[in-house]
Amino acid sequence: MRIGIYGGSFSPPHYGHIEAVKSFQEAMMLDKVLVIPTYIAPHKQASATASAEHRLAMTKLAFKDLDYVTVSDYEISRKDVSFTANTLTHFAAEGELFFLCGSDMFLSMDSWYRPDIIFEKATVVLVSRDSGLDQDCLAKKEEYEKRFSASVTVIPNRVRKLSSSEIRLAISRSEDLSDMIPPAVNAYLKAWHLYGS
Repeated sequence: MRIGIYGGSFSPPHYGHIEAVKSFQEAMMLDKVLVIPTYIAPHKQASATASAEHRLAMTKLAFKDLDYVTVSDYEISRKDVSFTANTLTHFAAEGELFFLCGSDMFLSMDSWYRPDIIFEKATVVLVSRDSGLDQDCLAKKEEYEKRFSASVTVIPNRVRKLSSSEIRLAISRSEDLSDMIPPAVNAYLKAWHLYGS
């Protein structure tokens, strides 16, 4: 089984996340995609965010119409820092793993916890920038392939530019979110008064 792994804070989940998963599944011909909200992300600074339980609930609502997606509570249920190496090790027995990441994450992967395990357990799928693979990413790709015997696949970026931080700002300003987040997610965050809604 070809299994995609897509992690993130999802605070809140938005159309950019959904489009990324669709592109990921199609490009890599995945049987299923595990969308895994983090409990505590080791590489992100603390920011105004919702609880893990709220983020998990919203992520399930966001992806409910994609039958190949399973939203996993694996990292949240562990209630610890969410290390990608541990997550990939946990799911490795289920099939061939493909780990989706963007350019910024890709450039710093060698500083993550146990990058050797990440590259051993999964093919890393890098979403290129609009103009293609820039020189920094190309150099890192070659470095990872040489240093870790990494398997890195590059897929084109067809995803709209949205960020959870700009959506949180829009929520706090009571702006229209209809082209940013699914209606079910919008209804949830209003019901729970998240992000100043």
